[in-house]
Amino acid sequence: MKIKSILLSLVAASLALSANGVAKVENSSVLADAMKNGKTSGQIRYYYMSEDNSDPYRDYYGSVIGGHLKYETGAIAGFSAGAAFYASQFLSSDYDENSGEPLIGPGKNSRYVAGLMDASDPSVRNISGIGELYLNYKYSKTNVRIGRMKLNTPFINPVDGRMIPSLPQGVWFKTSDLEDFELQAGYLNAFWNRSTSNWKSAADSIGYGYPEGNAPTGGKATYKNNTHTDGVYVASVAYSGVKGLNVQAWDYYLQNIMNVAYLEAEYKHKVGDYRFVVAGQYIHEVTVGDGGNGKDPKHAYRAKNENTQVFGAKVGAGYDGTMLTLAATKVTDQGRFQFPREWGKEPLFTFQKRERTDGSGDATAVLLTLGQDFGVFGMKGLDVLAGIGKYDRTDAWNAKLNKFGIPSYIQGNIDVTYKFDGLFKGLSAEYIFARKYATGDTHNNDNFVVGKNALNVHNFIMNYNF
Repeated sequence: MKIKSILLSLVAASLALSANGVAKVENSSVLADAMKNGKTSGQIRYYYMSEDNSDPYRDYYGSVIGGHLKYETGAIAGFSAGAAFYASQFLSSDYDENSGEPLIGPGKNSRYVAGLMDASDPSVRNISGIGELYLNYKYSKTNVRIGRMKLNTPFINPVDGRMIPSLPQGVWFKTSDLEDFELQAGYLNAFWNRSTSNWKSAADSIGYGYPEGNAPTGGKATYKNNTHTDGVYVASVAYSGVKGLNVQAWDYYLQNIMNVAYLEAEYKHKVGDYRFVVAGQYIHEVTVGDGGNGKDPKHAYRAKNENTQVFGAKVGAGYDGTMLTLAATKVTDQGRFQFPREWGKEPLFTFQKRERTDGSGDATAVLLTLGQDFGVFGMKGLDVLAGIGKYDRTDAWNAKLNKFGIPSYIQGNIDVTYKFDGLFKGLSAEYIFARKYATGDTHNNDNFVVGKNALNVHNFIMNYNF
């Protein structure tokens, strides 16, 4: 039986449950009550970013304001509906999409500040649209949602590091009615990529607003608008029947492109004020069909012979409000670790904000982080996370295993968050600082430096959630 048929069967079975144990709608006042009992929520967001490159390269800055407003009705016989409008307005910047680095040429400029605007067309300074529009059905601990929605899975998630998050469209099933287990399954056929203006089909969303990098055979990849897929099918199971242990398995089937299997196990233990954590993860990626396009290898998102494996591990120990964690990741040399970055950020234990491992093969990463909750010192709402990571990659010229030509590097991050209380409850402020410098050979090539190494990125974000 095809996956699509299975999903339709799950939806039908869930809806059938309403025949028993759920009150029928008897009069029109029920609809009025559903509207009155609805919930309004939203966020107002301000973002300032500066990108400081080393001489002789240019620096950039930008500021933007936006947010979203969402309304969800009350339930009628288990059914509810929701909609959310998202908007972003650019305020000021020294970024000019028509200029570039003098040493490289037009089109090569800001990598980070440009993401505050329309990533597909930086001349567009205002973005708005319906990001969520769905029909929801809930019975007991089972939920089915159809339409445009926000999802948070290991690979498909909001990647909410700019203004408007990445949002998918499709059908999603989730249940925890089976004790100690959580099951999820879905089919997604369209996406609104982060920091872009328009919804796109799953095929057209790949490469839309994001760089394509190099093809495995060399030369620039050209899979944007050349990728063929009907969408992505997702299924998962999570088990939490042992105290402190959580095990989850996910499978992402990108029709005609690739299949991604993801396994993760995490065990947490607490002794008095001491906390311990140990975790492992495994990712296996294989090409499906022709990798997205069988006519030209440069048009394909993934090479036909790639069979990528990723191994990850994490250990941590903490006392009271302090937590020290050491993580490591190894990508084998059988292919490049990839997943459409347009759909979310990667789940690797060694992930740090402002960079990814996506596009790398034969890569090793080690990350040390120290987190502190200052509430234990009487400063409730203040959290600081500092990390230093070493990311070893193949040579930047090796297109087969280094899709984006990023030399090995060291990255340090500081993330400071403060959540207000009392009169300003719902307001939070965050400052993120990222510093990168190359440890691998840049070959005296400006393309391996600008936006990739020898730079500082400052981010100041204010959120008001209501």
